[in-house]
Amino acid sequence: MNKVFKWFFLPVLIIMCASTAYSATEDEIQKALDQKKFNDNLKPESSYGENIRGMGLQANPNIDDLKSIMDKGSQAELDNTRNQSVESLRKPHIAVRIVPGDGLLKISWTVQNYQQNAEDGQLKFVVNSGTEPGKYSKSVEVGTTDSFTLRELKNHQIYFIQITAYKSRQKSYQMLSEENSAIPLPLEEQSSNLEKSFFKQKSTLLDKVETSPVGRDLRQFGYGFFRNSLPSGVLDSMPASGNYTLGSGDSLNITIWGSLSAKYELPIDRNGEITIPKVGVIGVSGLTYAQASEAIKKAISRFYKNFELNVTLGKTRTIQVFVVGEVEKPGSLQVSSLSSIIDALSAAGGPSRNGTLRNVRLMRDGKMISEFDLYQFMLTGDRSKDERLQNGDTILVPVIGPVVAVAGEVKRPAIYEMKGNTSLADAIAMAGGITAAGYTGKIQVERIANNTAKIILDYSSHEGQLDNQTGSVKIIDRDMIKISSVQEAVRDVVVLRGNVTRPGEYQFRKGMRVKDLIAGYQDLLPESYLESAEIIRLALPDYHKEVLSISLRKAFQDSEKDNIELQEQDTIRVFSRWEMQEKPVVAINGFVKNPGTYDFYPGMTVRDLIAAAGSAKRNAILDFAELTRVSITGDKAKSSRIQINLEKALSNGDPENNLLLQPDDVLIVRGISEWVEATDRFVTLKGEVKFPGVYSVTRGEKLSSVIQRAGGYTAKAYLNGAKFTRRSVMEIQQKRMDEIIARTEKDILQKQFALSYVAASREELEGTRAALDGLLKSIERLKSLKAEGRIVIRLAALEKLKTSSYDLEMEGGDTVEIPPRPNVVNVMGQVYNQTTFVHLPDSSDVETYLSKAGGPTRDAETSDMYIIKVDGSVYSRQQSSFGIKWNDDARKWNLGSFMASSMDPGDTLVVPQKLERTAWLRDIKDITTILSQVALTAGSVFLWFK
Repeated sequence: MNKVFKWFFLPVLIIMCASTAYSATEDEIQKALDQKKFNDNLKPESSYGENIRGMGLQANPNIDDLKSIMDKGSQAELDNTRNQSVESLRKPHIAVRIVPGDGLLKISWTVQNYQQNAEDGQLKFVVNSGTEPGKYSKSVEVGTTDSFTLRELKNHQIYFIQITAYKSRQKSYQMLSEENSAIPLPLEEQSSNLEKSFFKQKSTLLDKVETSPVGRDLRQFGYGFFRNSLPSGVLDSMPASGNYTLGSGDSLNITIWGSLSAKYELPIDRNGEITIPKVGVIGVSGLTYAQASEAIKKAISRFYKNFELNVTLGKTRTIQVFVVGEVEKPGSLQVSSLSSIIDALSAAGGPSRNGTLRNVRLMRDGKMISEFDLYQFMLTGDRSKDERLQNGDTILVPVIGPVVAVAGEVKRPAIYEMKGNTSLADAIAMAGGITAAGYTGKIQVERIANNTAKIILDYSSHEGQLDNQTGSVKIIDRDMIKISSVQEAVRDVVVLRGNVTRPGEYQFRKGMRVKDLIAGYQDLLPESYLESAEIIRLALPDYHKEVLSISLRKAFQDSEKDNIELQEQDTIRVFSRWEMQEKPVVAINGFVKNPGTYDFYPGMTVRDLIAAAGSAKRNAILDFAELTRVSITGDKAKSSRIQINLEKALSNGDPENNLLLQPDDVLIVRGISEWVEATDRFVTLKGEVKFPGVYSVTRGEKLSSVIQRAGGYTAKAYLNGAKFTRRSVMEIQQKRMDEIIARTEKDILQKQFALSYVAASREELEGTRAALDGLLKSIERLKSLKAEGRIVIRLAALEKLKTSSYDLEMEGGDTVEIPPRPNVVNVMGQVYNQTTFVHLPDSSDVETYLSKAGGPTRDAETSDMYIIKVDGSVYSRQQSSFGIKWNDDARKWNLGSFMASSMDPGDTLVVPQKLERTAWLRDIKDITTILSQVALTAGSVFLWFK
């Protein structure tokens, strides 16, 4: 009985607390990422950012902000800010890179500026991940590795990743990376445009082809280089060229052999000098690496002869440079003296999307040293303009220049920045050129004309080549070039479909005929229909569709009428026999394992049909069976019945009984009367009977007889709480549950759709939406339940039971469970203390137990209270609204209110919630009542309260 109440109140409780489910769209995902990036830009990352904000500026000041400080005479503050920025960049930090995959994210990381000590042990890492910023639902210890793959992720879901590092012997030390985000994508969405073009199913003019518009989802070219590049850190291991200029902070490794054998590691001091023992001081600052080698050799040769010398660059000094303008992280940076412009830009996060890639300027001592076109490096690999940096250099990234978008069938569709005069041909070449699938007959340019309107310009190329016309077309700022694809439909093709061995497209050759595609029977699948094949043709000049019918049999015999000449785009369809003819069948019913309808084939006999049906059952009568046959005479059909002996037909194939079948024959196999299947012969008794277990029953045997065979009731048996379940009732209840759940789900979805049109206020809208979402979740739980198949019965002493209406005839699969006396009652719902109380015979009315539970709450609907009796029946307050109620056990009317009603052991008092604030919530209350009835059918009400 403890399962009777578990499902009623959760729908009501969910109404008050359910929250609306959230599913991110692509726009919402992009907004979330943009907001995340914006927040990250505002996030203080060092004392440098805090110092700048103290001056009233952003964490990442631009060049104008710095000039403003200098103009105000704040040079000391600026120097302090720069020193703090340099110090923050020297701190250890973790740089993370994430590559999305299909249901996975590949994560790799590097630790920058970290000096490892042997006593601390190696750094170990933890990968933290979650679907909300700053909240990580999963943490994985990955040890000392520098990469990890998160698997079994949901595609199109944003995941936030942070790497934690700690010392293996000092776990109190922790280093955190910045929070990164990424979105897994299915394989087909990761494919390149080239790969997607081969995924598409080829079609002909007969197929419905929808022309795909030119994709406008373009990205700015080149900026991903810096986003996907990890910071390079100190470049101590980078080889130095002969023109590298030495300075204070560098060190030289000198190896001498011959008449003198020595090895020195000599730092260049602040005076720009090195000291060689027994040789003295040598000034090398300002010399190139090659010049310094000659100077050292000359100094040593004054003291020693016959020796060889090798000078290599040891540790390099760090220099301070400034990266300003339109970059992701402007400010001062400390980099290796071997660093170049690209290295410094990478350390600063690269140019922002509002910054130029074509005109990066290197400033030194107030003068422009060079301009670096990053496109020259990205498109050709030429780094000749990537100048080596010196201390105090400034890299300026101005605002982006004129741009052109190139979309459609080009090899690298993107938004490109232009430099100087750019022609249409130049822009297309910058995008990698037109692909083989690009239609060169029309090249379209969208243009903003005179800042007033958008116009369209169409150009064409000559024989697929960009000729002088397109080469002379000048492109202006914000132009968009669109290259359409060639027609999707395949040309010079004929198609073979249907019941053939090799369907598909074939090359069309002028003069080819049907037999050129279908040479003979070997090209057909079995059961092909030879009398008719279909040719679908696009007739000229307007390409309207025509259907021609031919005979394949005659075409194979070289009939010119049927072996017709084909035209381009023809589709030949070969039918199977049973597409064109009704398939003959025979049927078998009665006492066989698999009764039903089976395909007829020539020569099929009665024994073949019995074998197809899985043989006769053990209780089948084999002496005779009935074969019904329909014969057609003229326009009339006549039925006849033939008696056959199945035993003779099956044992020795007697031709008089093992008849040849005809289409539409029906064989009926009779069975032994009063036979009960094994699954219908057993019932189960549980609980308080003397001998519980499984019992066989005969047809017509009653409940009292089975209980008597089980030794009768025990002294502890609580007859009022008996539970009787039946398999046939369960099937009926389950069908009704499924129908109610489907109908209710449809009603809720309709109400959700109409909600926004009829809600009186925002509060009502939000509250009702949350309630409906809660009900949908309740329905999902109900779908997993199965009906109990319970029948409410009232057991009594055996002699009295035999004369009562509850002495049911038993069916196979019935279960009777007689519990011991529970001695408790339950109070559930809108009371101050939902709990279970000991049953008190002297004071067992509703009012007593309701008072013990603290009474009803303010949200309680006391007029709808009801009692679920231990036997499964329900008694409500509505039934005693006039103070008179019927006592079914005593078979008489009793006076007294519902509150004075007596509660038996195992009964449960339910106090529903009040839902009368709005008309919508009254509708929800009706739905909740329906769901509670379904839950009662499943016998699982208490689950709602767990």
